[in-house]
Amino acid sequence: MGTFIKSISLQNFYNYYGSYEDNTYTFKEGINIINADNNMGKSKLYNGFLWILDDQVYDSDDKRYYPVSESYNKMMSKKASRENVELDMGVTILYESEGVWYKVCKEVHCKLEDGSWLFFPSTNVLMTTDNEDMPIMDKQKQQDAIRMLIPADMEKYALLQGESMERLVDLSTLNGLENTINALADINNLIRMCGLASELVKQAKQEYNKEETKNRGASNEILKLREERDNLEKWIEDANKKIELARQELIKAKEKEQQYESEFFSSKKRIQLRHEYEEECAKLDSLKREKAEQELSITSRLFDENCPWILMGLGNETGDFDANRIELTKKITAQEISQNPQILLPDDSPDAPSLRRMLEHEHCEVCDREAKKGTAPWLHIKKVLERPHKEMRTSASFMQFYSGLQNATGRYEATIPQIKESFEQYMNHIYDLDDQIEAQERIVEAKENELTLVGIENSTEEEDRKVLSGYNQAKQTISNKNEEIQRWTGKIKIWDSALTKAKEELDKRQGSTPIRKAKELYDNMQVIKTMFDSTRERIFKSIVDNLQTAANEMYSDLTKGNQTFGGTLTFDRLDDGTVRVSVIDYQGEELYGNGTGFQRMKQLAIVMSIISSKVGNKSFDYPFISDAPFSEFSWNFMNNFFEIAPNVFRQSIIMIKDLYDPADDNLINEHGKAIVEQMNNGLLQGSFYVNYAETRADAGNLVTKKYCYTK
Repeated sequence: MGTFIKSISLQNFYNYYGSYEDNTYTFKEGINIINADNNMGKSKLYNGFLWILDDQVYDSDDKRYYPVSESYNKMMSKKASRENVELDMGVTILYESEGVWYKVCKEVHCKLEDGSWLFFPSTNVLMTTDNEDMPIMDKQKQQDAIRMLIPADMEKYALLQGESMERLVDLSTLNGLENTINALADINNLIRMCGLASELVKQAKQEYNKEETKNRGASNEILKLREERDNLEKWIEDANKKIELARQELIKAKEKEQQYESEFFSSKKRIQLRHEYEEECAKLDSLKREKAEQELSITSRLFDENCPWILMGLGNETGDFDANRIELTKKITAQEISQNPQILLPDDSPDAPSLRRMLEHEHCEVCDREAKKGTAPWLHIKKVLERPHKEMRTSASFMQFYSGLQNATGRYEATIPQIKESFEQYMNHIYDLDDQIEAQERIVEAKENELTLVGIENSTEEEDRKVLSGYNQAKQTISNKNEEIQRWTGKIKIWDSALTKAKEELDKRQGSTPIRKAKELYDNMQVIKTMFDSTRERIFKSIVDNLQTAANEMYSDLTKGNQTFGGTLTFDRLDDGTVRVSVIDYQGEELYGNGTGFQRMKQLAIVMSIISSKVGNKSFDYPFISDAPFSEFSWNFMNNFFEIAPNVFRQSIIMIKDLYDPADDNLINEHGKAIVEQMNNGLLQGSFYVNYAETRADAGNLVTKKYCYTK
């Protein structure tokens, strides 16, 4: 029969201001839609279900769940708290389960005293059978009645909020799908029966051992056989425990391998690329340092002793300097002698023989003029000849200074032609370094792009090495645990053979009626346990075998009409009994990177196909309640869901904004109007509500109203 929600009513709960009568939503079987814009009460209505079921609410500010006992101030209608010093806040749900009607009301009486609010919570549960109302007072029975609405193990699949749809089936673990199948396909009861059968086997064995102990006349041979049997059974039991433990560790290791597998090659590539990138950066830095050193060496090259660049282009200057020096000396001498005949010229400027010759020939060789004897020029030459030689050091120093300059620069004269070649070699080297730096920068940039493509921004060197280490460690653990399981399995096989012989010999030697009856009971319980285990395995295998076909049909129906193909679901039963789900493309390769909408549809397809694969009842027995499940879906996705969901979920309650249009008089877009029309024409069973506000207000004064567009 399952559970059916007739209505939910809210009073002064968040922005649901006013009485229960003002804020009642009545639901039908099929699809029930509450269409609303942001802040119009979708999540608040969802919190009403959460309060009833789990005594908690979701805080959209902190994005986490809080107990209602810590949230009364936020839950209480701000408008009601401003208008009253005393008020009641609560949620009431009316539902039917297995032919019995329940009414659950969780309420808080709020009272303002001395500027602070005091809160007094209460829970009332009413059960109606055969038109007779009976209040349930016992706390545990109240909780049991509430759990008739949605059992705890079903809540994961029945109560969804946005992104939680992506976690409907925990595909990150190898036994995640197995747990989902056990829950949705009603195998949990069978699993409990398997556990009960195991317990009966233990009790029957204890009774058998007691009867054996009572037989005090047992021979030494029988005692030895019993001891051998007990030891073998103990060894086999311990070995099975070790195998089970090894299998659990193997599952965890495979989960780790699966977890790291998708990142392993990327991490390995990132580590390699980081090393290459660092090497190329080091080369670039080396080239830049070399260029900087070359540029800093210009000063030393300008004044280098062997090839000073400062003398570039001065190859003929030493000869010109000497000629200019001689000419300048002549001019200075003639000028100063004419101005001051008493000047002390340097030694040998001109020399004594030259002066005597000029006096004798009556001609001045310095001025190239006639100097007749007795004239002023001749007397001047005579005076110069007779000048004191010890006073001429200044002139000698003058000549030595210029001669020193000429001697100092003369040694560079041979190297000046090499300066241009040296400079050109230097500049060519600089240009070559520039080219190398530019080329190396392109290489570094290419490495950076490669790193970006493999996700360098989202991972550190330490994290990548952790992935490699985790992956390799998981692979090693898998190998070790497989070897351990094989080793213990081999020992069990040997011990089983010995145990069978010991039991057969015991049966021959101890045949008393009490012992025989106890053994028959023990054997029968073992048969029953085997029967339950085989039944469980058979049903589970049948579901998994049919699941791939059913899930892909469901997946295809949900993604029908979409422009992209979401791949094909595959279900692989592993050696350890778990099931791995993957998505493959048309070439049979595993497909990664489907969008969020596809991921959520994949989860829905798996859940809905498991429900449809159940033995007997092919529908979900509890309300499917979801807040904003289609935030990542296109209209095509949503339309497909609305077509298929009624065949799987007896009742769906969907809080959604995707059908809302604030510009429309009815606040519904064209897609929403089409759904309303289908419902009113009987083509789609359900109800369609729109939440709205009569006046625009902030969150503190917001009052949510509703209108039902279906009959």
